[in-house]
Amino acid sequence: MARKAFTLIELTLVTVIILALIGLSLPLFKKTFTNLSAKDAAFNISKIASYAQEKAVIDRRNYRAIFDFNRRQYQIFEFDKPVKDKDPYKKVAGRFGRVFTLPRGLFFYDPKTGMSSKAEEEYRKQVIFYPDGRCTELSINIADNKGNGYSITLKGFGTLPKIKEVIGEEM
Repeated sequence: MARKAFTLIELTLVTVIILALIGLSLPLFKKTFTNLSAKDAAFNISKIASYAQEKAVIDRRNYRAIFDFNRRQYQIFEFDKPVKDKDPYKKVAGRFGRVFTLPRGLFFYDPKTGMSSKAEEEYRKQVIFYPDGRCTELSINIADNKGNGYSITLKGFGTLPKIKEVIGEEM
């Protein structure tokens, strides 16, 4: 009577094939995941900028977004009252006022100055949104170590943030 079963050699061969496929697909998966994280971060920054721009018009007061390159964080503030020797902006209440941090492996990069999150010196960039709908210009990249990522641009009066893919600018 013959028994129906797999031999040890057949099981080992199938295991080796599966491990080889996993080994080959892991770098591709990691690259895709980093790209999705960068795209999500760029989308979040554009939505925060749109929110600050709309709030500035509705509330008839200035709003400011600050990008801290060294900490890889960004946050929005609203104009409160000028007080001597104190910043006139205060943190926005609610979920939009929290500190947002870029995902691991992603960095800010300023294409105009060449400054990145990897710089030793402290570097911050800000954009101010005014009640008449205009804002100061902003151009900032979110990228990985190889420079692949997304560029977010805000230009002046009442424009929506533009997101564009950036490929291979070494940081």
